[in-house]
Amino acid sequence: MAESGLGRNGYFQIETRPDGTYLHFYPAVGDGVPLESREVEDYLALKRISFDRIAVKAEAVKNEESVIRLNTEKIRPVDEMMTFSTSDDLMEVICRFYPPSEGGGMMTPDEIKKDLQYNQITAEPDDEAIEQFLIDKKYCTDYVLAKGEPVTPGVDGYVEYMFETDPVARPKTNEDGSVDFHALNSVRACTEGQVLAKLHKEVPGSPGKNVFGEMIMPNNVKPASIRHSKGSTLSEEGVLTADVNGHVSLTDGMVFVSSVLELKDVDVATGDINYDGNLLVDGNITTGYKVNVTGDIEVRGVIEAAEVTAGGQVTVAKGINGMEKGKIKAGHSVIAKYINSAEVESGGLIQSELVLNSKISAKDSIVVQGRKGFITGGVARAGNKIEAKTIGSDMGAPTSVEVGVDPALKIKRTKLIKENEELRATLARTEPVLLATVDRLKRGDKLPPDQLLKMQELNKVIQSQKATLQKNTAELEELEMAFDSETIAEVVVLGEAYAGTHIIVSDANLTLKKDYHYCRFRREGADVKMMGI
Repeated sequence: MAESGLGRNGYFQIETRPDGTYLHFYPAVGDGVPLESREVEDYLALKRISFDRIAVKAEAVKNEESVIRLNTEKIRPVDEMMTFSTSDDLMEVICRFYPPSEGGGMMTPDEIKKDLQYNQITAEPDDEAIEQFLIDKKYCTDYVLAKGEPVTPGVDGYVEYMFETDPVARPKTNEDGSVDFHALNSVRACTEGQVLAKLHKEVPGSPGKNVFGEMIMPNNVKPASIRHSKGSTLSEEGVLTADVNGHVSLTDGMVFVSSVLELKDVDVATGDINYDGNLLVDGNITTGYKVNVTGDIEVRGVIEAAEVTAGGQVTVAKGINGMEKGKIKAGHSVIAKYINSAEVESGGLIQSELVLNSKISAKDSIVVQGRKGFITGGVARAGNKIEAKTIGSDMGAPTSVEVGVDPALKIKRTKLIKENEELRATLARTEPVLLATVDRLKRGDKLPPDQLLKMQELNKVIQSQKATLQKNTAELEELEMAFDSETIAEVVVLGEAYAGTHIIVSDANLTLKKDYHYCRFRREGADVKMMGI
C-alpha cells in the first residue's frame, strides 16, 4: 500500500517537445516528501536520457514547480513505469511508479504483475494495493505490492510455577504506609493436593517464504521439564502437586516439598513465622519474633525473648533465654537444655537441666535432671509429677512447685473465679436500679419512651450476666471435684530442697522450714507430707 498521510510526494515527469527533452518538477503537497535528486538521476540514467547532473540536482532540491530542458534531442513518448526494491528481510516488495510523458502508455494490473514475475517475485501480488495505485496514482511514492509468507515462530517449553518462587522475603506495607518487618511472608506453605507447577510443552513453529519463494525455517524450540523432590507428584499431563502439607521452594530449578520448614535463624531476614507443619531452626529464634507452627519445632541454638507456639513438641538444644519476655507454648512436650526467665507451657512433659526464675507448667510432668538439675526462682506446675535434683536456693529465691492438678484447669478456675467476682459486683450495682424501676411501674408511674427502652436493654444484660454466672459456677463445682479427687501426685527431690520453698500438692500447701534431702512430697489428707525415696 502507499505511504500514509495527507498530501502527495514531490515527483517529476518527462516532456517531449520539438526543441528537445524537458523535465517537469512537481513539489510535495501537504505532508508529502520532497523529491530527491538521486531518484531523478537514477531514472534518467535508466532511460538513457542525457542531462546536466548539476542543473538537475539544483532544480530538484527547490521543491517547487519548474521545468528545465535536459537536452536538444527529440525522443519518443515515455511510458509509465515501475521500479521495485525489497525490504531488508526480503519479506516485502516495495514499488515506486513514474508518470508517462504525453502520449506514453499507462500500466495495467497485468503488466504490473508480469513485471513482478519477470523480476523473480513469486509472492502473490496484492491486488488491493495495485488497485489503490490505479485509482489514485501517487508517483515517487512507495507501494507494498507483495509480501512473503511469515514464519510462525516456535515457542519454547516452560514451567508455570503456582507459588512464589522469589526467595527474597519482603516486608508487608500496612494501610497507614508503615512497613512491618515482622510480616515478611518468607514461608511458602503448601497443602496436600495443591497444584505447585504446570508444564507447558514446546510448540514447533512453521516455515515461511520470502518474496522470492525461498524457504525460511522457524527457530529451534527447547523442551522444558519439571524437576522435583520427594513430597510431590508429577502427572502425565505435566501437573505437579504436593503430597503433604508443608513448605515448597524452588532451588536451582528444582521444586522441593517438605513437611519440615528449615531456616537458618528466625530474625530480621525471615520475620515472624506462621507455618502448617514442622520447623527446624539451625540457629536461633531471636528476640521480638513470633513463631506459630502446627507441628514440632526443633531449635539447634537458643530461643531468646520470642513468642513460640507449637502444636507438637518444642526441642531447644542450647536452651531458652527469655529475658522475662519469652513465651513458649507446646501442645506436647518441651525439652530444653536450660530455661531462664521465660514462661513455658507444655501439654505433656517439660524436661531441662536447669530452670531459673521462670514460670513453667506441664499437663503431665516436669523433670529437671543433669549436673545441676535445679529449679530456682519462679513457679513450676505439673499435673502429676515434678522431679529435680535441687529445688529452691540457699539465697532464698522465691520458688514454688505445684502438682496434682492440670495447670490449665487451675488457670481456668482462677479465671472463672475472677469473672464471677466481676459479674457479682456488676449485678450488685445494676439490679437495684432495675428493681426500683419495676416498682415505679407497678405504682402506675409512666416512664419516658427512651428511659423505658434503656431499662429493657438493662434487663437483657442482667439476665445474660446471671446466666453466665450460673454457668461459671457449675464449671467451678466440676473443677473442685477434680481438685478433690485422689491423684498420685508428687514432688521428688533427688538432691536438696531448700528452706523457703513453697510446695503445693492439689490444694494442700507446705512451706519448707528447713532444708530436706533425697525425699518426696505427697498429699495425705489435707496436708503435704515428706517421705523418703
